[in-house]
Amino acid sequence: MDVALSNDGNLSIQEGERIVVFAPHPDDEVIGCAGIIQECLAKNGEVYIVFLTNGDHNQFAFKAYTKRITLSPTDYIKLGEVRRKESIKADEILGVPTKNLIFLGYPDSGTLTIWKDYWNSKKPFTNSFTRRNFVPYPDNPSYGEGYFPQSIEKDIQNILIRIKPSKIFVTHPADQNPDHRALFNFTYLALLDCKNTEHPEIYCYLVHSKRWPKPRGLFPDNTIEPPSDQIQNKNWVSFRLSAIQENNKFLALDCFRSQLIGRKNWTFSFLRTNEIFDTVSLAPYENKKIPEISIEAKSQEEIIEEESLKHSKVYNLRLSSDVDNIIFNLSFDRKVLEKEFGVKIYLYPWKKDVPFALMPKILVDLRLDGSISIFDNGKTISTRGILANKSNNDYVFKFPVGLLNNPNALFIGGETKISNLTLDFFPWMVIQI
Repeated sequence: MDVALSNDGNLSIQEGERIVVFAPHPDDEVIGCAGIIQECLAKNGEVYIVFLTNGDHNQFAFKAYTKRITLSPTDYIKLGEVRRKESIKADEILGVPTKNLIFLGYPDSGTLTIWKDYWNSKKPFTNSFTRRNFVPYPDNPSYGEGYFPQSIEKDIQNILIRIKPSKIFVTHPADQNPDHRALFNFTYLALLDCKNTEHPEIYCYLVHSKRWPKPRGLFPDNTIEPPSDQIQNKNWVSFRLSAIQENNKFLALDCFRSQLIGRKNWTFSFLRTNEIFDTVSLAPYENKKIPEISIEAKSQEEIIEEESLKHSKVYNLRLSSDVDNIIFNLSFDRKVLEKEFGVKIYLYPWKKDVPFALMPKILVDLRLDGSISIFDNGKTISTRGILANKSNNDYVFKFPVGLLNNPNALFIGGETKISNLTLDFFPWMVIQI
């Protein structure tokens, strides 16, 4: 999965390439990848766009669009169809044939919960707005599929095997929107499970980040740069749009009328002279040792920053290891030590030739009072052998690798919570073991 980059940090598309753009919602593909899509087609390549959801959960935009205070479950499904048609129109402007648009129809705003909590559930996730627990769109190839993580991963894996792309573009694991982070996880898992196929290059595009892009609004002559909290990351590459490509991107963005109400300035902030992508690769775990990795906490989209700042903040998670353990070092500043405040760390191992659903799904639940609970697939397990040490501003614990069933790779993510409210999150990453 190594990425071939040009010497100047620019992303180039070769003649006749086949690419897949994964979009969590209709409009994300245009926001992040409109230029790349056009460039591939101009060089006689093929472009496929895979939509994880139909975007049927944006209640505020839908109510403004329909000018109605209340919407029924059927109304939300109809508006999911509206968004599908908007993307068909927008992507036609970019040159993508409708037959290359694949709408999976999984639940908007529910896919990260499915990833975290439903691998061993007998009941599928239920969308709180549509009241459905299966794909409700007859025109979608996944029509009738239950809202299970296995269904999502199987669909993505089948697409990758059938299309065999040379490059894929998927949303960034540090994106504030939970569906965007979930799509990265499901796509990476599907890539790991693709047997006897050459792995494509992986490029991650960012859509939601704090106070970004800058400046806000229509500035088509400006470049777009990574957010300030990503500026130290040296793996970003840029693609420069031609004047024609930029104009087509403007026309395509303007197709999403159901979403532009109240956020037009933000949407057109992505109409710049370039598009940027992060080149994410597996972090190595060589000689039974992880090189120290630092993960900065990101603000969660569902809570305003002013409210988040009132509470205790975990601002850094450092990973390292010894021969038998993965070592987690959490750094926090204590403003108010709320009883309900906690940190959740997710450890989801992957092992070759073992179904992912059968592997452990470890949740480490830490409280800043020093208590720790460990769960595997929702069931409490013993904390014996797990060493924890808490100081004023640090919490260190060691997790035995043996409890992960000797994996080949490990998905790691985390979040800070007060009760069920997420304050901040640690972007998911994949470690190769």
